Amino acid sequence: MLRAGVVGLGQMGGGAAVCLARTERPLAVYDVDPQAARRWPDGNLVPPVLDSCAEVARNADVVVVLVVDAAQVWSVLRGPDGLLAGAHSGLVVVVASTIALTDLAAMRDEAAEAGVVVVDCGVTCPPNEHTRKRIIGMVGAEPEVFERIREVLEDFTQCVMHMGGPGAGMATKVARNMMYYATWLAASECALLAEKAGVDVAKMAQVNKLSEADGSGTTVWLNFWAARGNTPQPGFAAKADFIKSVMLKDVGAADAMAAGYGLTLPLIDLMVSSADQIAAPWRR
Repeated sequence: MLRAGVVGLGQMGGGAAVCLARTERPLAVYDVDPQAARRWPDGNLVPPVLDSCAEVARNADVVVVLVVDAAQVWSVLRGPDGLLAGAHSGLVVVVASTIALTDLAAMRDEAAEAGVVVVDCGVTCPPNEHTRKRIIGMVGAEPEVFERIREVLEDFTQCVMHMGGPGAGMATKVARNMMYYATWLAASECALLAEKAGVDVAKMAQVNKLSEADGSGTTVWLNFWAARGNTPQPGFAAKADFIKSVMLKDVGAADAMAAGYGLTLPLIDLMVSSADQIAAPWRR
Protein backbone atom coordinates (compact mmCIF):
# COMPACT_ATOMS: atom_id res chain seq x y z
CA MET A 1 0.00 0.00 0.00
CA LEU A 2 1.36 3.41 -0.96
CA ARG A 3 1.99 5.83 1.88
CA ALA A 4 0.39 9.28 1.50
CA GLY A 5 1.55 12.73 2.54
CA VAL A 6 -0.13 16.13 2.55
CA VAL A 7 1.67 19.47 2.86
CA GLY A 8 -0.64 22.38 3.61
CA LEU A 9 -3.70 21.79 5.79
CA GLY A 10 -5.84 24.72 4.71
CA GLN A 11 -9.40 24.22 3.52
CA MET A 12 -8.54 22.05 0.51
CA GLY A 13 -5.45 20.37 1.96
CA GLY A 14 -7.12 19.83 5.30
CA GLY A 15 -10.07 18.26 3.54
CA ALA A 16 -7.77 15.94 1.59
CA ALA A 17 -5.94 14.97 4.78
CA VAL A 18 -9.18 14.20 6.63
CA CYS A 19 -10.39 12.00 3.77
CA LEU A 20 -7.06 10.17 3.65
CA ALA A 21 -7.07 9.77 7.44
CA ARG A 22 -10.41 7.93 7.24
CA THR A 23 -8.73 5.18 5.20
CA GLU A 24 -6.20 2.65 6.45
CA ARG A 25 -3.48 4.26 4.33
CA PRO A 26 -0.40 5.49 6.26
CA LEU A 27 -0.47 9.30 6.34
CA ALA A 28 2.17 11.96 7.06
CA VAL A 29 1.32 15.67 7.14
CA TYR A 30 2.96 19.06 7.54
CA ASP A 31 1.71 22.61 8.05
CA VAL A 32 3.30 25.69 9.58
CA ASP A 33 0.41 25.66 12.06
CA PRO A 34 0.60 22.46 14.15
CA GLN A 35 -3.14 22.73 14.90
CA ALA A 36 -4.25 23.45 11.34
CA ALA A 37 -6.17 20.20 10.83
CA ARG A 38 -8.24 20.75 13.96
CA ARG A 39 -10.20 23.49 12.19
CA TRP A 40 -11.97 20.96 9.97
CA PRO A 41 -14.65 18.36 10.73
CA ASP A 42 -12.96 15.10 11.82
CA GLY A 43 -9.64 16.93 11.87
CA ASN A 44 -8.78 15.00 15.00
CA LEU A 45 -8.31 11.94 12.76
CA VAL A 46 -5.33 13.56 11.03
CA PRO A 47 -2.00 12.56 12.62
CA PRO A 48 0.18 15.24 14.27
CA VAL A 49 2.22 17.34 11.86
CA LEU A 50 5.82 16.28 11.35
CA ASP A 51 8.78 18.60 11.90
CA SER A 52 9.36 19.42 8.23
CA CYS A 53 8.40 18.74 4.64
CA ALA A 54 11.54 16.60 4.38
CA GLU A 55 10.13 14.33 7.09
CA VAL A 56 6.89 14.00 5.13
CA ALA A 57 8.89 12.95 2.06
CA ARG A 58 10.74 10.32 4.08
CA ASN A 59 7.45 8.87 5.34
CA ALA A 60 5.38 8.96 2.15
CA ASP A 61 5.40 7.64 -1.40
CA VAL A 62 2.94 10.21 -2.79
CA VAL A 63 2.92 13.74 -1.34
CA VAL A 64 0.09 16.12 -2.21
CA VAL A 65 1.06 19.80 -1.96
CA LEU A 66 -1.85 22.15 -1.32
CA VAL A 67 -0.44 25.55 -0.45
CA VAL A 68 -1.38 29.01 -1.73
CA ASP A 69 0.93 29.94 -4.60
CA ALA A 70 4.07 29.08 -6.57
CA ALA A 71 6.38 30.77 -4.05
CA GLN A 72 5.05 28.52 -1.31
CA VAL A 73 5.33 25.41 -3.49
CA TRP A 74 8.99 26.26 -4.16
CA SER A 75 9.62 26.67 -0.43
CA VAL A 76 8.01 23.27 0.18
CA LEU A 77 10.28 21.66 -2.43
CA ARG A 78 13.60 23.35 -1.71
CA GLY A 79 16.05 23.75 1.13
CA PRO A 80 17.31 21.44 3.85
CA ASP A 81 13.78 20.97 5.17
CA GLY A 82 12.11 20.63 1.75
CA LEU A 83 10.57 17.61 0.09
CA LEU A 84 13.53 17.14 -2.25
CA ALA A 85 15.92 16.96 0.72
CA GLY A 86 13.95 14.04 2.13
CA ALA A 87 13.23 12.41 -1.21
CA HIS A 88 13.68 8.71 -1.81
CA SER A 89 13.57 6.67 -4.99
CA GLY A 90 10.08 6.55 -6.46
CA LEU A 91 8.70 9.61 -4.62
CA VAL A 92 5.89 11.38 -6.47
CA VAL A 93 5.00 14.97 -5.57
CA VAL A 94 1.50 16.03 -6.61
CA VAL A 95 1.29 19.80 -7.01
CA ALA A 96 -2.36 20.66 -6.43
CA SER A 97 -1.88 24.39 -5.85
CA THR A 98 -2.98 26.50 -8.82
CA ILE A 99 0.19 27.92 -10.36
CA ALA A 100 1.50 29.03 -13.75
CA LEU A 101 2.56 26.33 -16.20
CA THR A 102 6.05 27.87 -16.44
CA ASP A 103 6.60 27.41 -12.70
CA LEU A 104 5.24 23.88 -12.92
CA ALA A 105 7.64 22.96 -15.73
CA ALA A 106 10.60 24.36 -13.77
CA MET A 107 9.53 22.34 -10.71
CA ARG A 108 9.35 19.16 -12.78
CA ASP A 109 12.86 19.72 -14.10
CA GLU A 110 14.38 20.50 -10.70
CA ALA A 111 12.63 17.57 -9.02
CA ALA A 112 13.74 15.20 -11.78
CA GLU A 113 17.37 15.96 -10.91
CA ALA A 114 16.61 14.55 -7.44
CA GLY A 115 14.85 11.51 -8.91
CA VAL A 116 11.41 12.83 -7.97
CA VAL A 117 8.41 12.89 -10.31
CA VAL A 118 6.18 15.97 -10.14
CA VAL A 119 2.54 15.47 -11.14
CA ASP A 120 0.06 18.32 -11.48
CA CYS A 121 -3.45 17.95 -10.13
CA GLY A 122 -5.88 20.83 -10.35
CA VAL A 123 -8.55 20.50 -7.68
CA THR A 124 -12.02 21.93 -7.19
CA CYS A 125 -14.83 21.19 -4.77
CA PRO A 126 -18.37 22.28 -3.88
CA PRO A 127 -18.26 24.92 -1.10
CA ASN A 128 -17.61 23.58 2.41
CA GLU A 129 -17.54 19.91 1.34
CA HIS A 130 -13.78 19.38 1.27
CA THR A 131 -13.81 16.84 4.10
CA ARG A 132 -16.69 14.85 2.58
CA LYS A 133 -14.70 13.34 -0.27
CA ARG A 134 -16.21 15.81 -2.75
CA ILE A 135 -12.94 17.10 -4.22
CA ILE A 136 -12.53 16.67 -7.99
CA GLY A 137 -9.00 16.12 -9.32
CA MET A 138 -7.71 17.01 -12.80
CA VAL A 139 -4.38 15.27 -13.33
CA GLY A 140 -1.54 15.88 -15.74
CA ALA A 141 0.94 12.99 -15.79
CA GLU A 142 2.37 10.20 -17.87
CA PRO A 143 -0.23 7.38 -18.00
CA GLU A 144 1.88 4.89 -16.05
CA VAL A 145 2.55 7.44 -13.29
CA PHE A 146 -1.13 8.30 -13.05
CA GLU A 147 -2.09 4.66 -12.70
CA ARG A 148 0.59 4.10 -10.06
CA ILE A 149 -0.64 6.91 -7.78
CA ARG A 150 -4.33 6.74 -8.65
CA GLU A 151 -5.28 4.81 -5.50
CA VAL A 152 -4.02 7.66 -3.32
CA LEU A 153 -5.83 10.32 -5.33
CA GLU A 154 -9.06 8.34 -5.22
CA ASP A 155 -8.89 8.22 -1.43
CA PHE A 156 -9.63 11.94 -1.15
CA THR A 157 -11.60 12.71 -4.34
CA GLN A 158 -15.08 11.93 -5.59
CA CYS A 159 -13.65 11.87 -9.10
CA VAL A 160 -10.12 12.01 -10.45
CA MET A 161 -9.59 12.45 -14.18
CA HIS A 162 -6.42 11.94 -16.19
CA MET A 163 -6.52 15.01 -18.43
CA GLY A 164 -3.35 14.20 -20.37
CA GLY A 165 0.43 14.45 -20.06
CA PRO A 166 2.39 16.65 -17.65
CA GLY A 167 0.80 20.11 -17.37
CA ALA A 168 -2.63 19.06 -18.65
CA GLY A 169 -4.22 18.98 -15.21
CA MET A 170 -3.02 22.46 -14.29
CA ALA A 171 -4.01 23.80 -17.70
CA THR A 172 -7.52 22.44 -17.13
CA LYS A 173 -7.74 24.12 -13.72
CA VAL A 174 -6.43 27.47 -14.97
CA ALA A 175 -8.86 27.51 -17.92
CA ARG A 176 -11.75 26.45 -15.69
CA ASN A 177 -10.97 29.18 -13.16
CA MET A 178 -10.97 31.76 -15.95
CA MET A 179 -14.45 30.60 -16.93
CA TYR A 180 -15.60 30.53 -13.31
CA TYR A 181 -14.58 34.11 -12.53
CA ALA A 182 -15.92 35.33 -15.86
CA THR A 183 -19.35 34.12 -14.72
CA TRP A 184 -18.91 36.26 -11.61
CA LEU A 185 -18.45 39.29 -13.83
CA ALA A 186 -21.64 38.36 -15.67
CA ALA A 187 -23.47 37.88 -12.36
CA SER A 188 -22.25 41.21 -11.02
CA GLU A 189 -23.53 43.13 -14.04
CA CYS A 190 -26.81 41.21 -14.05
CA ALA A 191 -27.34 41.86 -10.34
CA LEU A 192 -26.64 45.55 -10.80
CA LEU A 193 -29.19 45.73 -13.61
CA ALA A 194 -31.79 43.73 -11.66
CA GLU A 195 -31.41 45.87 -8.54
CA LYS A 196 -31.92 49.04 -10.57
CA ALA A 197 -35.20 47.54 -11.76
CA GLY A 198 -36.25 46.86 -8.16
CA VAL A 199 -35.69 43.11 -8.29
CA ASP A 200 -34.84 41.17 -5.12
CA VAL A 201 -31.52 39.57 -6.11
CA ALA A 202 -31.93 36.85 -3.46
CA LYS A 203 -35.12 35.70 -5.18
CA MET A 204 -33.39 35.95 -8.56
CA ALA A 205 -30.69 33.64 -7.18
CA GLN A 206 -33.35 31.09 -6.21
CA VAL A 207 -34.84 31.20 -9.71
CA ASN A 208 -31.37 30.79 -11.20
CA LYS A 209 -30.62 27.79 -9.00
CA LEU A 210 -33.83 26.04 -10.03
CA SER A 211 -33.39 26.82 -13.73
CA GLU A 212 -29.84 25.42 -13.72
CA ALA A 213 -30.58 22.29 -11.69
CA ASP A 214 -29.33 20.06 -14.52
CA GLY A 215 -26.27 22.11 -15.40
CA SER A 216 -25.19 25.72 -15.64
CA GLY A 217 -25.01 27.70 -18.85
CA THR A 218 -21.28 27.07 -18.94
CA THR A 219 -21.88 23.31 -18.70
CA VAL A 220 -24.35 23.41 -21.59
CA TRP A 221 -21.90 25.41 -23.71
CA LEU A 222 -18.94 23.14 -22.94
CA ASN A 223 -20.95 19.99 -23.68
CA PHE A 224 -21.91 21.28 -27.12
CA TRP A 225 -18.33 22.44 -27.76
CA ALA A 226 -16.96 19.01 -26.82
CA ALA A 227 -19.42 17.37 -29.23
CA ARG A 228 -18.59 19.67 -32.15
CA GLY A 229 -16.51 16.98 -33.87
CA ASN A 230 -19.47 14.62 -34.08
CA THR A 231 -21.28 14.03 -37.36
CA PRO A 232 -23.20 17.23 -38.11
CA GLN A 233 -26.95 16.87 -37.84
CA PRO A 234 -29.40 18.52 -40.23
CA GLY A 235 -30.42 21.94 -39.03
CA PHE A 236 -27.43 22.62 -36.78
CA ALA A 237 -26.43 25.78 -38.66
CA ALA A 238 -29.98 27.04 -38.38
CA LYS A 239 -29.94 26.27 -34.67
CA ALA A 240 -26.74 28.27 -34.25
CA ASP A 241 -28.29 31.20 -36.09
CA PHE A 242 -31.40 30.91 -33.92
CA ILE A 243 -29.37 30.83 -30.68
CA LYS A 244 -27.38 33.84 -31.83
CA SER A 245 -30.52 35.78 -32.77
CA VAL A 246 -32.24 35.00 -29.47
CA MET A 247 -29.13 35.97 -27.52
CA LEU A 248 -28.80 39.27 -29.40
CA LYS A 249 -32.50 39.97 -28.84
CA ASP A 250 -32.19 39.39 -25.09
CA VAL A 251 -28.91 41.27 -24.81
CA GLY A 252 -30.48 44.12 -26.78
CA ALA A 253 -33.30 44.27 -24.24
CA ALA A 254 -30.73 44.33 -21.43
CA ASP A 255 -28.85 47.13 -23.21
CA ALA A 256 -31.99 49.22 -23.51
CA MET A 257 -32.84 48.55 -19.88
CA ALA A 258 -29.33 49.54 -18.75
CA ALA A 259 -29.48 52.74 -20.80
CA GLY A 260 -32.77 53.62 -19.16
CA TYR A 261 -31.11 53.43 -15.75
CA GLY A 262 -27.96 55.25 -16.88
CA LEU A 263 -25.81 52.12 -16.46
CA THR A 264 -22.76 51.24 -18.51
CA LEU A 265 -22.32 47.46 -18.64
CA PRO A 266 -19.19 46.51 -20.66
CA LEU A 267 -20.20 42.88 -20.87
CA ILE A 268 -23.12 43.78 -23.15
CA ASP A 269 -20.87 45.22 -25.85
CA LEU A 270 -18.52 42.25 -25.49
CA MET A 271 -21.37 39.77 -25.93
CA VAL A 272 -22.59 41.54 -29.05
CA SER A 273 -19.11 41.63 -30.59
CA SER A 274 -18.54 37.97 -29.63
CA ALA A 275 -21.94 36.64 -30.74
CA ASP A 276 -20.49 34.34 -33.41
CA GLN A 277 -18.00 32.88 -30.92
CA ILE A 278 -20.72 32.31 -28.33
CA ALA A 279 -22.91 30.44 -30.82
CA ALA A 280 -19.97 28.51 -32.32
CA PRO A 281 -20.60 25.16 -30.57
CA TRP A 282 -23.92 24.76 -32.35
CA ARG A 283 -22.42 25.57 -35.76
CA ARG A 284 -21.01 22.16 -36.71
